[in-house]
Amino acid sequence: MARYEYAGNASTGWTIRKNGKNFQHIGSGYTLVQSLCCGVCSTDLIRHHLPYPLPQITGHEVVGAIDNIPVVSEINASHLARNDHPDKCPYCTGGMHTHCPDRLTLGINKLPGGFAPFFLAPVAAIRKVPKEISIKTACIIEPFAAALHAVMVTPPGNGDSVAVLGPRRLGMLVIAALNCFRKQQGLRFTISGIVRHKHLEELCFLLGADTVINICDTAKANLKQQFDIVFDTTGNPDGFELALYITKHIVHLKSTHGSKVMGLKRLSDMVVDEIALLPYKSEFLDFHWPAEQIKRKNQNIFVTPTVSEEIIARASKIYPDKSFFRSGIEKANEIIKHDSPFLKDSPVPRFDLAIVADTNEIDSVIRPISTEVSSIVRPRGAILLAGSKAGIHESELLEAIFGRGVEIHTSRCGDFKLALDMLKINPEMTKILEEKFITHCFPLKDIDKAFMTAKDSEQSIKVVIKVNGIN
Repeated sequence: MARYEYAGNASTGWTIRKNGKNFQHIGSGYTLVQSLCCGVCSTDLIRHHLPYPLPQITGHEVVGAIDNIPVVSEINASHLARNDHPDKCPYCTGGMHTHCPDRLTLGINKLPGGFAPFFLAPVAAIRKVPKEISIKTACIIEPFAAALHAVMVTPPGNGDSVAVLGPRRLGMLVIAALNCFRKQQGLRFTISGIVRHKHLEELCFLLGADTVINICDTAKANLKQQFDIVFDTTGNPDGFELALYITKHIVHLKSTHGSKVMGLKRLSDMVVDEIALLPYKSEFLDFHWPAEQIKRKNQNIFVTPTVSEEIIARASKIYPDKSFFRSGIEKANEIIKHDSPFLKDSPVPRFDLAIVADTNEIDSVIRPISTEVSSIVRPRGAILLAGSKAGIHESELLEAIFGRGVEIHTSRCGDFKLALDMLKINPEMTKILEEKFITHCFPLKDIDKAFMTAKDSEQSIKVVIKVNGIN
């Protein structure tokens, strides 16, 4: 327990004192919000493993009140969210404000979160909670927005078979988002929940799954390449391997466990940056997110020296307007830092795509300097794997990408307004989420017990902490 005091305002910024001593200063663009309740997320449970300074007040799935009006706040305090000269930030003007390098992140990185009587919210990131959504249900707007964002990044089409692997805190919301999206768009695709715990089966059906498969009762071989799209929400390396095994075409990765998987050390960072990993095909040089309103030109493409010159020669003939830059990764990183005019036709000072020849180069492109959170490729770009097909059967990852053409998509935070609007027009879904998905509610004084309950996959699904004044 600690006593925090906030002094300041949106214009001058805030001084934070901890136990009577100056602790932190936060700049302008934030307003003080009273906390009502806050959901416990997997990120909260492993917060001490993340590379951000501690101590910190955590909690980012928070509902607050301003003048007794319930509100939620988007968690990325970018220039755009703070109304702090967003026109000077290429990320904020380029439709990628959630990747603004100067952002603080509510309850995760430097910005005090919702497990306290008050929190600081970026002034332009606050959204009113519609009367159709209860305060308790509003606690899941942040993860529901992330789930809906994933569906919009990798939208199923008519006739697709879609699996959600590991539905619990996040995966259940992906099922709900898929169901809402299917209804909204008038599409016909099947949703399958793949679980390990029998007590989760009923909720999968309630939220919209057409079938539920318990992996403990099913032979793995029966699932081989059975689904067009697989959303991996398991949060562990084994889940990604299984997702590759059971997909025909696409794995959408939502897990950020930080572990090495199938030779890749930076898979979690790839999710944070929302970068796709694709087999090299000339048409993927025009890759862009379906969820983006602005179709990217992918003007600047980085190529490692190990990629065949023949591949680039053919690509240059097909796309004579694109610039292919072949160099070592260290040199490319220096260009990004010191010669950004070279990348003037890209939305942010990064390469739009990278073409590499092996999995080690994938890691180096994602994090060329291990101590810096910066990639060669821009957020929402792609890495194309163009190595030799020789020996692909020695690696399940290479076999999936080269042999079967599997695409790996990733995504992170979503749009709160879209999430609020989607739940507002789906009252039955909203009711199910409140009554069945949220399984426990603890007062703030019992936060230790709340965290222990949230860790117990047999006992809970979603745990909410009451801070002030909700039932």
